[in-house]
Amino acid sequence: MKIFAVALLSLAPAFAQPTFPIFAGPAINFLPPAVDASGRIIAFGSTVTPQGMVQNAIDLYIGSAKAATGVTSVGVTSDGSSAVFTDMGSEGEGIGIVDVSSGSVRRLNLDTQGCIRPLAICIGCFFACVATPHATADGSKVLYAVRRSQPFFVVNSDGKGLKQLPVFSGALAPAPQRAIAGNGRVAFTSSAPFGPTFAASATDVHIMNLDGTNIRNLTNFGNNSAIYSSNATISADGTTVVFETNYAGAGSPPAQETQIWAVQSDGSRLRQLTFGPGAATSPSISADGKTGVFIQAGLIQILQPFGDLQPPGLRISIAPFRYSVPQSPVISDDGRRVTFLLGPTGFSAGAVYQVNVDGSGLRAVYAPRAISPRGVTSAAGSGLPPSPGGLISVYGINFSGDSLTQAPGFPLPQILGGASVILDGTKLPLLNVSPWQITAQLPPETPVRSSNFQASFADGAMTPPETIGIAAAAPALFITPPQPGGTIFSQAAAFHAGTAILADEEHPAHSGEILEMYGTGFGATEPLVAAGQPSPGNPVAIFTMPPPVRIGNMAASVAFAGLTPGLAGVAQVNVVVPDGLKPGRYGVSLQSGGMSTGAAGTIVLQ
Repeated sequence: MKIFAVALLSLAPAFAQPTFPIFAGPAINFLPPAVDASGRIIAFGSTVTPQGMVQNAIDLYIGSAKAATGVTSVGVTSDGSSAVFTDMGSEGEGIGIVDVSSGSVRRLNLDTQGCIRPLAICIGCFFACVATPHATADGSKVLYAVRRSQPFFVVNSDGKGLKQLPVFSGALAPAPQRAIAGNGRVAFTSSAPFGPTFAASATDVHIMNLDGTNIRNLTNFGNNSAIYSSNATISADGTTVVFETNYAGAGSPPAQETQIWAVQSDGSRLRQLTFGPGAATSPSISADGKTGVFIQAGLIQILQPFGDLQPPGLRISIAPFRYSVPQSPVISDDGRRVTFLLGPTGFSAGAVYQVNVDGSGLRAVYAPRAISPRGVTSAAGSGLPPSPGGLISVYGINFSGDSLTQAPGFPLPQILGGASVILDGTKLPLLNVSPWQITAQLPPETPVRSSNFQASFADGAMTPPETIGIAAAAPALFITPPQPGGTIFSQAAAFHAGTAILADEEHPAHSGEILEMYGTGFGATEPLVAAGQPSPGNPVAIFTMPPPVRIGNMAASVAFAGLTPGLAGVAQVNVVVPDGLKPGRYGVSLQSGGMSTGAAGTIVLQ
């Protein structure tokens, strides 16, 4: 009876049904799009086929037609006749060109010398040696860079005439941006274009001829190596260069965030075009340099005129999204269309979109539906597998438009926002559907085995199956969403009993106190509760094998472990904070099968 009395605290749960997002799922790779002068020819890279199959290699697409495989960057000639790319093949990295009308591919050069790679260890990161291909206006030559000393090369579009330019170090803007003007002048950034220096130097903007001659500084930011510039793009008429930098003006220390600046190609009229808050990145300008696009505060920003006036001209935001983040915008030469990537975060993408500069005509250029590799997990995250009766997150791309649809009530629907999740042919109850994540519940009778998950849609489309192993139990606590300006620690969904108050820095817990903790994946219950139905309050569904809980390095006494009445698939465990812990922040961990499922967030004790 004592345990049941404690369980009555769950009749007024402090934790609401989980909603989007819990955490960002495994990424799918896209390369930024490149466009011709009109914005009608669009080339990009993707690991996802139009049918939703996810591959290891990044394919080059022109529209929805596959043109090459294993690419690492993509550019397009201004007349739209050719797409240039860098790739990684079995023999090494190289550069190639695609004839858009015929689809024929020609390898221009193979680079076997390797490159300087970052010293930092980054598991899962990929660094290409050959990158940033840029074609001349007539498509006769291709300029590209390699990550080593004297990095710039020019080659004819027939593969002949390869030349290494006499530039000691430097970087080109990404391939979709314009680095070569119509007059053949090239914009780039470098801290040492003429050779190694013995004194620290800022990264400045430079201009040169296509053959590497007549290198000139357009900026002179001094000898402070903390000042850097990047992504220098030039207008087609060769008069204006726009770039991003943390330079903050003469005599000022480097800024914490980059902003967009402009300078004339004769080195005059250096001026700042954007201002905070938030970093401004990814500048792209029209052929005449009068219309510019960039990313700031997670929005696509248009500035027009772009740097002709001081202060700059009219600035507007276009194509706002509530549940997605645009990135890598590129404007067509005629200044009429902006093409960009769209994804769940600023570091992952799942679609290519286009919009007119006035915000009209928003459309998906390429938005296949797919479940991410290993993209079905416990809804509590931590990479834990799904388990019977628990909540799951299905991560992927383009499950919906820019909307979040939540279940209106119980029983949870099997179709929500036109989408369904299918497990071995059976539709699951759904909590919510967003473009990049669906939250669902597994039936408690789900077999413990490898099973196939698919997503289906109202138009009859269905993603390819993703095979995922289901565990008997995978207990984990939810992590509460971070608050602006709050702690960097992952706060466990642990509340002072009978309240909606977290055990955090402002409201620490104390020894002997009972905390209510919420999670999912705790395994079988008695009685069994059907999927999609709220757990009853009488009798309360108790876990048959509740997981041991530890706070810090000490075991915590479990007073109650069962499903939260009134919610579906949400576990509640009431624990007594052990004596002997000093004031501070402690990780909470759960045990399953004698093994820890890992840290499940933290709480604060006084």
